[in-house]
Amino acid sequence: MGPAEVAAIYIAAWFALAVAVYAVRKDLVKGFLLIMWSSEKAAEAIRRISERLSAIPLRLYVAVAVALFLLSVYSPYFPIPAGLTVSLMPSFLYILLASTFGAVKALIGGAVQQAVAIGGQAGAVPLLPGITIPWGQLPYIAVAVAVGVALHEFMHGYAAVRHRIRLKTAGVFSAFFVASGAFVEPDEEELKASPLSAKIAVYVSGVAANVALALAALVIYLAGVHLGLGGAVLSAVNAQTAQLGFAPGDVITAVNGCGVSSRIVVPGQLLSLLNYLVGNPYGKPLCSPNSTITFTVSRGFREESIEVPASKFMDGALLLGLIEGGPLYRAGLKPGDRIVAIYGCGGNYRIYSGGDLLYTLEHIEEAGLCKPGETVIVEAAANGTLANFTVVLGSSPDNSSRPFFGIYSNQVAQIGDSALFNINLFTNTLFIKFIMWFYLINLGLAIINALPIYPLDGGLILDALLERALGRRAGRAATLAISIAFAGFLVFDSALGLMSGLYTQIFQLLR
Repeated sequence: MGPAEVAAIYIAAWFALAVAVYAVRKDLVKGFLLIMWSSEKAAEAIRRISERLSAIPLRLYVAVAVALFLLSVYSPYFPIPAGLTVSLMPSFLYILLASTFGAVKALIGGAVQQAVAIGGQAGAVPLLPGITIPWGQLPYIAVAVAVGVALHEFMHGYAAVRHRIRLKTAGVFSAFFVASGAFVEPDEEELKASPLSAKIAVYVSGVAANVALALAALVIYLAGVHLGLGGAVLSAVNAQTAQLGFAPGDVITAVNGCGVSSRIVVPGQLLSLLNYLVGNPYGKPLCSPNSTITFTVSRGFREESIEVPASKFMDGALLLGLIEGGPLYRAGLKPGDRIVAIYGCGGNYRIYSGGDLLYTLEHIEEAGLCKPGETVIVEAAANGTLANFTVVLGSSPDNSSRPFFGIYSNQVAQIGDSALFNINLFTNTLFIKFIMWFYLINLGLAIINALPIYPLDGGLILDALLERALGRRAGRAATLAISIAFAGFLVFDSALGLMSGLYTQIFQLLR
């Protein structure tokens, strides 16, 4: 089913739901674009449930909630899934500040591309179906958003009830499933009159709930991948992968060969491992052309082994681009050609991969094996036919005494870019898709709400603290200034993130 069909089904499902709700209660549907329901009975239900959970010691609850809130963006690191283990991501707040000032500095110096790359590191990418995320990911996102937002608001209500603050109403809303949420409305006057400790407890509870859900998802992820629920799923095959013995629906769960043995959890891990074996993104291959790489494949309820000669992955350096007017360009090479050998500069160099090509060119330059103006022969496959190209080396832009071939490091392909094991052939398992979206959505909800931007939870806490320290008027002015600054940082970096195409890198992990 293609993206257009998925989008059509998704939109049709929304309007079918809106029409059904409208037939029951017209007041709940706003222009068939928004469904919203709230009532005092829902608030009363939250109150009753909260009172039943009152056996939890209040001081212990508040201490845990504050700790989880601080973990969201105010601690140095946050744990993230990484294959079969966990690694630590620097605090989003640190990334946001560092990337903003780095990007501004680069812009002042006129380095626009560098600014885009730096600023994009902290980009908060909006979830736009069909643009930044595939339509097929929406069911996973909808479930994660519904659970994350509902528990976020419930915990606000729970903390309010525990501090004897009345709840007026509670409800839910949705716009096309993804823009969905819930809300709890405490009595504003009672909340304002409550002590600082009660306000902080109420404000931190929502973020704490999302952090707890993200950590729970992380634990489930680790348990699942160790039970074999991960892998790189071949959603389709092309002529090259079919010839190797792979079929649609195969799940690659392990790779062995060339001194490396690894279980596979996600497609990105598989492609990174294969690139490492052939020397990408830079270096000499671990494999020799005579080596064999063994793939463990799950097919239904059985496992099979597929042995592939390493030479299939070591067929030269596929050119994605060339510096226009550079030596390789002038010699007649073009994107799509595949360099397999270089003759000259003190030797004959067999080229096995893009990383091997870059390694060889740097070795020639660093060792002074060629000088500008000298001639080398480059053997390449052009239009399926091997041909020799005479290349007259130029002068390096950085050092006129060094040879220059005319190619950037990002202009050679890696495994995943070419037809054989192209990234577009792979998806994650259903388990990984569900649990990773659950993790990421709850982490995202926690991060955004914890930032010191009024009226987000972090901004409300900031306002309460500054009011206590500076007084109402000065505290509100300081809160407004800090909120504007951080909102500006977030918008600035998010715009650069979209410009840099960062979202494509992120969502490749969620195929």
